[in-house]
Amino acid sequence: MIKKGIKVAILTLLTYLLQVTVPPLIKYGSAPPNIALAVLAVVTVALGRKYIFLMSVAVGYLYEVMMPSMQYLNMLLYPICCMVAALFFADKSERKREEERVRSERPRPQLDPHLRGPLAAILSTVIYETVWLLYIYLTGVTVDSGHILRSVIVVVYTTLITAVIQFPLRKWLGVYKLKRLHTPKDRHISLFHRHRGGLN
Repeated sequence: MIKKGIKVAILTLLTYLLQVTVPPLIKYGSAPPNIALAVLAVVTVALGRKYIFLMSVAVGYLYEVMMPSMQYLNMLLYPICCMVAALFFADKSERKREEERVRSERPRPQLDPHLRGPLAAILSTVIYETVWLLYIYLTGVTVDSGHILRSVIVVVYTTLITAVIQFPLRKWLGVYKLKRLHTPKDRHISLFHRHRGGLN
């Protein structure tokens, strides 16, 4: 738990630094990717709601402290975008899986996590860009096809980055190792020993 917390803290700081330095260098036309949302989408699927809430709040807060001209939108937007994505795409907890196994012999399967990562990126980036378009419109700027096309490119670009970085990032977070330790065979053995312990 402590090791995972340290990794999340390091990743939070790294996410902020990447977001404020890299996108202007790799933007497509006038559309830079949102690296922060790409990383947060991977973490949403890999670690679940608790970690993604803390991480998204921290990234949004750092953004506002260092860039106060953003009108505090990022402090709200990052957690909202990530928590909405987590509702649909975060890994189910062991407790949730156990409850589904108790209620039904055939619990509802989840999509492959490597699909849920990009899908989480799409949803969170669409929400983010939509709010910013509304903000631009409310400030008196006419939203035209150029603004919309830029937002579409940002969504696609961010999703592609998510699809690429999810493999090394999930490995660094230890997700693949965790899944090997929780195979169906291991769960049956664990439940058997728990049952034996209960009888004793």
